[in-house]
Amino acid sequence: MTDAPPIWRDGPVLAFMVAETLVWAAIFYSFPALVLHWQDEFGWSATAALGAFSLALGLQGLAAPWVGRAIDRGLAPWGFPLGTLGAIAGLAALTQVQTLWAFYLVWGWLGLMMGFTLYDACFSVVTRARGARARAAITAITLAAGFASTLAYPLTAFVTALAGWRASVWVLAGLVALLVLPMVAYAAHRLEGEAQARTPATTGPAPPRTRVSNRPGYWPIAGGFALTSLGVGIVLSNLMPLMAALDVPTPLAILAASTIGPAQVAGRVLLILAGARVAARAVVLGAFLMLAAASVLLGATAALPALALAFAIAQGVGNGVISILRPVVIREAMGEQGFGESAGAVARLSLFAFAVAPGLGAVLADLMGHGAVIALCVAAPLTGVLMLRRLAP
Repeated sequence: MTDAPPIWRDGPVLAFMVAETLVWAAIFYSFPALVLHWQDEFGWSATAALGAFSLALGLQGLAAPWVGRAIDRGLAPWGFPLGTLGAIAGLAALTQVQTLWAFYLVWGWLGLMMGFTLYDACFSVVTRARGARARAAITAITLAAGFASTLAYPLTAFVTALAGWRASVWVLAGLVALLVLPMVAYAAHRLEGEAQARTPATTGPAPPRTRVSNRPGYWPIAGGFALTSLGVGIVLSNLMPLMAALDVPTPLAILAASTIGPAQVAGRVLLILAGARVAARAVVLGAFLMLAAASVLLGATAALPALALAFAIAQGVGNGVISILRPVVIREAMGEQGFGESAGAVARLSLFAFAVAPGLGAVLADLMGHGAVIALCVAAPLTGVLMLRRLAP
């Protein structure tokens, strides 16, 4: 087995770095970037509009194990281009939406395409090709794609100001067609070639009758990451209302919210610098604890608003490394056989949790107050730590 080339000479990884950045901007971050424009034009409530995004995430979760199983069978060179074409079609359909039911239909479709094109599918094909050497490639891809929101928000704001939100969606669709489509076709083809060159024992599919839920380590991993996703989803979707309820000044709240993204990238840079010297499971446990500490800091802003910045840094760094190391922990604990299906099944629970998080946070705040919301966001990752510690050493 030869070593992977350095990232700057690794063609498939460089292609995925660009492609994942653009596709995340186009079919994930376009929703929060444009949702207010849809509400203004169509008169939909925030709850009605955001429900479409929850539907998209839920369907992405349903698709994830199936997509992973297809990747295990060597179908990534077909799946990535088809998923990208489907994303382009969905974005084109979005520009024609006039009714709420059509809006839900389009975002349901885009949610399925997320399953074919976003991190879980990408990391599955990289891990299938590189095995234990996949960590550096995954880190590089997430480092680049961490700037997807940095691209999506200003680009859509600029184009929308000039020509309306539909023009913004067309621009995103054009970027996906011109750049993402050829890059994912190239990267998936090359990486699947690498996978085929590896020994059959490391690239073969999982035993056909083995349920993912029966594989060693599945429930501690899936439950631990899902609980953490629930806490992250509640914090991020309810962040501004939480800070307002805690009397954090609006300019400071905006600064803190803007700090989470760069802190996430910083966490990934630190992981790159650490390299393979740090154990993936130990770092993930530390990240879970950091997310719990971030929620404690958020609650403490009621007494000291300046802690909002400390919260944002802890939230960003903790969340930044989790997306990198989840596939590494899955491979280490559950093995490489049937990795795509295993990773998809773990992702399914996390996506379901993330999908229900906004509504759960809002309902809990209405019924029990924002203190209860923060308490849940502390308890969720701490429970995730307890679950992940159940893994065999």
